[in-house]
Amino acid sequence: MKLLMLGRKKHSSILETIGRILELEKVQFEIIYFDDSTEKKLTGALKDAELFFMIPESLTGKEISREEECGLCLLEAIAVGYMIAHKGRILFFGTDPSMFNDIFYGEPVAGSIGEALSYFRREKKIFESNKKLLEARGIISEAQLSFSGRGFIEAVENGMQNETQAFLDAGFSTETETPEGVPLLNIAVRNGNLELCRLLMSYDASLNIIARDRCSSPVMDAVTAVKPEIAEILIDGGADLNFKNRNGQSALIVAIGARMDDIANLLIEKGADITLKDSLGMTAGQYAKMFSLTEIYEKLESKL
Repeated sequence: MKLLMLGRKKHSSILETIGRILELEKVQFEIIYFDDSTEKKLTGALKDAELFFMIPESLTGKEISREEECGLCLLEAIAVGYMIAHKGRILFFGTDPSMFNDIFYGEPVAGSIGEALSYFRREKKIFESNKKLLEARGIISEAQLSFSGRGFIEAVENGMQNETQAFLDAGFSTETETPEGVPLLNIAVRNGNLELCRLLMSYDASLNIIARDRCSSPVMDAVTAVKPEIAEILIDGGADLNFKNRNGQSALIVAIGARMDDIANLLIEKGADITLKDSLGMTAGQYAKMFSLTEIYEKLESKL
């Protein structure tokens, strides 16, 4: 966002104070004083700007000299006319906002530096959001994906990191799911895509969302896919270790049943409930004993 601030030399303290604060907030701006400007310089600056801030002098009932009327007032009129004609985002400054209503058709007016800065901050957020959306649309279009939930799912299914990032930047929900009821995070987990899992988690994807096709949580899908590194980041992120699937099995029971010693050890170390029973009334320890997983069984027994 490029901000153009306009006024006279007598307004320098206001404009420069705002400018110093905006510099700290990394807002791009330019200050032009009508006193030392020309019509060419002014119109060039107006064309380059995306947001306008002006302190009118001659257009708000102030007494002016004949010299001002011929020079500075003309530049002020050009500036206002350009801004209104091009429907630019305009903020005027004045301690008596009521005098602006009839002249400037209800354009916003700030009565203090604080009000002006609040306005600029809001506009910066809107500008950055719109810019991010346009960039995201470009990335998605270039990848020949539809700008839709289906396109988002396709990006995740195919491990398209940049395109997935673009959908997220465009505001698509991390809880988007396939027609079969498989959420995006579960897709990334099942595909073993660690970086995509991290990306979705950075956008606050639910770590306990359930895939309806298997009645499985992301952690359980990580266990089934034999992806201990993914299971670990989910667990460290705060995922529930004790969710039970439709058979009443926890992730630990599934890991032991599939003879996945490494993942079983990870779940035990991370605090999985070892007393949970499945629909058959069996615990993780009982399954470990049944399958002769001596080390796992002894570890579980030591924790009872």
